[in-house]
Amino acid sequence: MKHNNTRVHQLAKECEVPTKEFMQKIEGMGIEISSHLSTLTDEEVELIKMELAKDEVVEKVKIEKVMEEVTKIEETNVIKIKENITLKEFAEKINQDPMELIKKLFMQGKMLTINSGLTFEMAEEIALEHDILLEEEIEEVEEFGERFNLEESDKEEELTERAPIVTIMGHVDHGKTSLLDAIRKTQVADGEVGGITQKIGAYQISKNGKKITFIDTPGHEAFTEMRARGSEITDIAVLIVAADDGVMPQTEEAISHAKAADVPIIVAINKIDKPNANPMKVKQELAEFQLTPVEWGGEVEFVEISAKMGTNLDELVETIILTAEIMELKSNKNKRAKGVVLEARLDKQIGIVVDVLIQEGTLKIGNTFVGGASYGKVKAMTNDKGKRIKTAIPSMPVEIMGFSETPETGDVFYVVQNEKRAKKIANEMIVERKLKYQNAIKHITLDDLHDKMEEEKLKELRLILKADSKGSVEVLKESLLKLQHEEVKINIIHAASGAISEGDVKLAGASNAIIIGFHVRPSAKALKIAEIEGVEIRNYSVIFHITEDIEKAVIGMLDPIFKEVYQGRAEIKEVFKVTKIGNIAGCIVTDGKILSKSKVRVLRDGIVVYDGKLASLKRFQDDAKRVEITQECGMMLEKFNDVKVGDEIEAYTLEEVARSRNEKI
Repeated sequence: MKHNNTRVHQLAKECEVPTKEFMQKIEGMGIEISSHLSTLTDEEVELIKMELAKDEVVEKVKIEKVMEEVTKIEETNVIKIKENITLKEFAEKINQDPMELIKKLFMQGKMLTINSGLTFEMAEEIALEHDILLEEEIEEVEEFGERFNLEESDKEEELTERAPIVTIMGHVDHGKTSLLDAIRKTQVADGEVGGITQKIGAYQISKNGKKITFIDTPGHEAFTEMRARGSEITDIAVLIVAADDGVMPQTEEAISHAKAADVPIIVAINKIDKPNANPMKVKQELAEFQLTPVEWGGEVEFVEISAKMGTNLDELVETIILTAEIMELKSNKNKRAKGVVLEARLDKQIGIVVDVLIQEGTLKIGNTFVGGASYGKVKAMTNDKGKRIKTAIPSMPVEIMGFSETPETGDVFYVVQNEKRAKKIANEMIVERKLKYQNAIKHITLDDLHDKMEEEKLKELRLILKADSKGSVEVLKESLLKLQHEEVKINIIHAASGAISEGDVKLAGASNAIIIGFHVRPSAKALKIAEIEGVEIRNYSVIFHITEDIEKAVIGMLDPIFKEVYQGRAEIKEVFKVTKIGNIAGCIVTDGKILSKSKVRVLRDGIVVYDGKLASLKRFQDDAKRVEITQECGMMLEKFNDVKVGDEIEAYTLEEVARSRNEKI
């Protein structure tokens, strides 16, 4: 008799083995199952557990043997290195001449300079050649608040209920923004360009006296990094999946981010109003990712909705409220405020504007604060509805004015005692970030770049990026660097938020770069200089159009690849020597055809003795464009006279093959 409460996916979860691997293991044991939803008998469960226990013992023995081997290596041969170590620093660590290492790497096709950064894998490869074992030196990074003693402890009686912070994630076009619109009764989706939310913001709604904060993260795959940041401050993740489309690549990404953030997931199956909607298929697909509906014995709440028609939206909101109640989300609002920077931008009229999500305490007008390498005093605050406010409590999204510099997305924001302390902390962070940047980035002057290109014959596409916000700049950089090819390097020589300035144009002119503007425009002076110096400025409002154009540019810079197309073969029956002209090969075509524009090679006993072009092709006394099989002809070869009776002439053409960025070389 089957044990109906033990399904394959449940036992896999219990045994901490991926479902797919678990199913393969079961099938290998001869137990018949049809899917991850199949049930197992008590005997089968015991048998599987015993087999897995055996595997664990074998694996343990293997690990112990490996550890024994590792401990045999002398302590003197173990060297610790930090991340992004330069070749010079590494050479000193392993007591080797850096120039010798550069030569060795050059012979392997790796062109590096003394200041080039080495990945751990590359360094490990070099170290093994010298019988040295490497160990990565992991820096213990102290959190910003702890480092500057900005965190304040709370007593249980000081904690009060706060609104849940919810992120809606999912595949592009599955209805994320439309769902947010339907919930908060606004029309953000209609204002989007290219179907992608271009800004990160946060919005708060109220239902039956309970508030919910939604973080509006971009929905396109290019915004993976931003979406991951969204997860870090999220209490609940709502995974939206279209009922007519199912699980897609970005759906899988979203699942990974939500699981990494260790937050509860609520699945919203959208577009159930469509004729081809199949919610059951969606549930089955998500079960493979260990997202099993409650009605199937799982722990994940599924709500079938239609954002367009407004179907079951109340049920979704109530599910979020219920999940939040179970989580008992609390914070202390009676202390100095702490929050996270969601987005920062430069407004021409009012200066630096920063979207902040308050996590603890109460933020007030006039409070002095520090956030990463920026500090200031709250001059003005606006809530998500555009209304000026004087205080902001936990889980509340606000727009703040008063920052000294544009902070980075994800910077933690703290209210401090006075401006002197805030400035001191910010200055320390500026120095630290500058050092970190210098260690991580390979610095090359424009002259060095030119010399390097000449020396290594590299092709390079140089770009200057300007966008409306720091978040957009980061995303744009990440998206464009992914488009690089082995033969073409993308070099972003400058990237920043703000309008395209005269300085940007002058830098582009000096370095032969193209300026890419995203939601920004050049000033009148910048346009005039660009026209005089012949600098190209491209303006965009959709990120996909930028990546599309740059990808085309990269492909256009690739060297052409030609494919040989066989045409035919002829045998030399007689050789005619003509004074002052040379030898003419009297041939008969034995296969295919010979064209006057064909490239040809001469084969003697199967060996190529000539590869070149036809100087002439004749039929009797007349020039011929084409000679077919069994026909006789006369051929003269370009710069080659050593033709002999019995040689074969093979004709072919070279056709150019379309290049692709993702091709395997």
